[in-house]
Amino acid sequence: MQHNEQKVVLFPKWKKDLESEAYQALREKRFHEALDGFDTLLSYEINNQEISVGKLTCLMELGMQEEAEDLCETLLAKKDDNYFSYIHIYATLLFQASKYQEVSELLEDVIHERLPDPFKTQLETLYHLNERLREEQQEKQAMSTVKELEAAVEQEDTVLQWHLVNHLHQSDLSAYLNLFQEVLLNKTVHPVIKTSILGLLQAESIDEDISIEKFSKVMVINSSTYPFIMDHPFRNDIRKSLEKLEQDNPSLFELADQLLYRYLYVRYPFIVDKSETNTMKKALLYLVNSSFIDETKVVETLQNEDVKHYIDEILYCEKIYFSIMEE
Repeated sequence: MQHNEQKVVLFPKWKKDLESEAYQALREKRFHEALDGFDTLLSYEINNQEISVGKLTCLMELGMQEEAEDLCETLLAKKDDNYFSYIHIYATLLFQASKYQEVSELLEDVIHERLPDPFKTQLETLYHLNERLREEQQEKQAMSTVKELEAAVEQEDTVLQWHLVNHLHQSDLSAYLNLFQEVLLNKTVHPVIKTSILGLLQAESIDEDISIEKFSKVMVINSSTYPFIMDHPFRNDIRKSLEKLEQDNPSLFELADQLLYRYLYVRYPFIVDKSETNTMKKALLYLVNSSFIDETKVVETLQNEDVKHYIDEILYCEKIYFSIMEE
């Protein structure tokens, strides 16, 4: 071996001996020794497909799943002539770990390309098998979550309900629609959880009339057409009316905007009439200017009963919102 400040060079004979020892250890299933040998070769920048695959084999046999996946990601990033070989290895690795969603995401981008033989048949077969198992896995997970959510509602376990509902983002909601309708009309379910469910239905543009109960009122909306909280005309009108505050004092505007958002999140979709915009604006301004120094005094010093009403409403919604968000 020859040393200098820039690089360590591995002489051909030693390189050949190291490779021979690593492959012999691999054949004899001495995977730790083989892995050490492949790592040594790679540390000398002796980097070819056979050595990389040898290392991958060792990692897989030793149950080092995370390290194997990381190595696959590194190899794929090279986008060299062995790209589809690495895709096949990586997809197989994920498939064997029952990571069907990850396999689907990996193969969806390449399955419609002009794949070279023999990878075309291999990847197409794996893709179709994986899709079937992925759907079965999702159905089982959905049924399990439905039962957990039903139990959480029955036991009035608000924290568990909250976590289960938020676990459903980007899920197929078809298995949950009947349960959601029951939950949205259940008087014991936290209003913030109901808003979160509506958000899930809106995100998936579920074109169904949904009934929701909050604060002893019932409302029917179509989740595919009803405006999101952030896009609701009432919120937009209030924000527009606060433009001067935004220019004069951005910090107070941010506080007012947060108060408004939390108020709407608790009340949604029961939003006050557009004619109340000015009254709500006054209530928000009063609160942010007082900075909650003494909530009782703030309300008592007001003469306008309508503004006092909305201050009470905003403060009430603050408590409701944080009663679950702080759990």
